Amino acid sequence: MLYSLQEKNPHLGIDCNNVGTNDMKEQNVFETLIGKQQQIFLATQVVKMILKIDDVITPSAF
Repeated sequence: MLYSLQEKNPHLGIDCNNVGTNDMKEQNVFETLIGKQQQIFLATQVVKMILKIDDVITPSAF
């Protein structure tokens, strides 16, 4: 979750459901830091794999 220094609210997040508040505690959304870290790690791995595939496939292969 995001931490806003100006608002001093560690429960800020993105309002994907258009509820009208960015406070995840009010929306009953609870996500652990380790869960967020895993998501970022896995997303990074996917990007690396795509870039490796892109290097293997040459334009002349099409």
